[in-house]
Amino acid sequence: MSRPVVLIADDDEEVALLLRTYLKPLDVEVIVARDGEEALAIAQSRLPAAVLLDVMMPKRSGWEVCQALKAVQRTSQIGVILVTGRGDVKDRLTGLQVGADDYLVKPFDRNEVTKRVQAVLNRAPELRKEAVQAGRSALESMLLDRATALPTLPIVLDRVKEILIEQGEIGIVFVDLEQFEAIEAEYGWAFFDELLCNVGQIVSAEARERFRNPLVTCHRTGGSSFYIFYETRGQDLIAENASERIANDLRLKLIDTTKKRFPSIAAEQMGFFVGTARIDYRPQIRLERQVYHGMQTAADAVRDAEQQRKKQLTRELRDIIRRKRITTLFQPIVRAREGTVFGYEILTRGPASSSFRNSDMLFSFAREAKLAWALEAIALEGAMRRLRQVDFADRKFLLNLEAEMFGESEFRIHEMVTFFAENKGHFVFELTERAAIEDYAQFRELLSEFRDKGIEVAIDDAGSGYASLEAIASLAPDYLKITKGLVSTLAEEPIKQDLVRMLVDLAGKINAKTIAEGIETQEEYETCRELGIDLLQGYYLAHPQEELRAGDEEVAAALS
Repeated sequence: MSRPVVLIADDDEEVALLLRTYLKPLDVEVIVARDGEEALAIAQSRLPAAVLLDVMMPKRSGWEVCQALKAVQRTSQIGVILVTGRGDVKDRLTGLQVGADDYLVKPFDRNEVTKRVQAVLNRAPELRKEAVQAGRSALESMLLDRATALPTLPIVLDRVKEILIEQGEIGIVFVDLEQFEAIEAEYGWAFFDELLCNVGQIVSAEARERFRNPLVTCHRTGGSSFYIFYETRGQDLIAENASERIANDLRLKLIDTTKKRFPSIAAEQMGFFVGTARIDYRPQIRLERQVYHGMQTAADAVRDAEQQRKKQLTRELRDIIRRKRITTLFQPIVRAREGTVFGYEILTRGPASSSFRNSDMLFSFAREAKLAWALEAIALEGAMRRLRQVDFADRKFLLNLEAEMFGESEFRIHEMVTFFAENKGHFVFELTERAAIEDYAQFRELLSEFRDKGIEVAIDDAGSGYASLEAIASLAPDYLKITKGLVSTLAEEPIKQDLVRMLVDLAGKINAKTIAEGIETQEEYETCRELGIDLLQGYYLAHPQEELRAGDEEVAAALS
């Protein structure tokens, strides 16, 4: 049996020699490339099991080579380990975005190199075995949508072009799930993937029943959309309002069927946008352009409906603010080691019967509709009213505030700060830095005033583009909340694990505690604990509750 091939790509001969020496115990064939272009050419021809890529190389960077390898089916299974002297969070995030499997930061030791490379080599046979067991071609296994198992556009595009040439016309239906971001934020990504899978099954079943020889594809760019391509020859689609009837009938059937399968989703949250189009073959225009133009036409057909939906949501939000129809909830935050409740994040939701029962949806839409300040005022009023009824015991309470709000004269928090000061040691301002803090020195002075009153500070979304390292270093918060994007699939991605370790280490240096939010699976829960995160929060542990005791009981049940 031939030995696995490992490619080392580094323009520094000493580093390449050092890595080659470290890899000797692994019994692998080692090939060395001196620049990015040579590395890409060797990888494409030899298909090594693993590649150690220096990030800063001549001709092409390691990031570019990694992205090129992961973008092509033939080389996508190659395990890529980025090797660099740059270990900043933003550099590791870049590695994650281009598809790297792992990350090594110079200087490194022998054991770390062999451990990381061996882990990548061990994964390679499993990936090949899974591809064989799937019983489909390698190309299809790369191009099927992961959540729905439906083909993405590249798989069906050739067949769509064939139908267009053979029959001279083709019909297109565009289906888009309304409020998909709000549903995912409220119920979690695992639930949302299950929902999307079921929607794909419903769309496919309806397409087979309604259309001739349909091809259904899932298109995830910018959202969660589906396209149905179908043969139109011999069908009367020119009759008045025929397309509108098709779209409306399909929309109503999708809503009805999905509601029955997912009764836990509020009726106000479940909806679909459906648009239609038809392409008439024109030989003088490139086929791909005709197909994409038809897809855009079908999507544009729902634009008016989306605009009307936004107007309706704005009216609904204004009514909620005017009548102060909000609810204050408490989501438990759990000590990772003991499994006991440390405290609660204070959340605000709209009425259960409204489109704004999800907190993220409520505040994000308020910003979009220029109603953020009015909403914040009643949210704080509601939070204060509930907190005055609470027995704080030894628990902490985190209240989320946009950092930019502190610079707004209209934003009055004096009553709240006074109340927090009267109950020292129980409250944390959770700052979300959506807009840049222009004067860190002045902002630090403001936070010092809060701390003098016994109010602690947390930085939200640590590890994302929002919570910059500059903000963390300058403000020295008491807590770092690790963003959901890093927690999701944390157990399977070494780069994410390294990023979390860096944040845990950074928190230790500034004497802060770490909080991981968005935990939805047992694997995420266990990995967060293994990585040394102090506090945990997410649907796996407990959903937001109106009563604190209910939250305690739910956490105990989840961890038992």
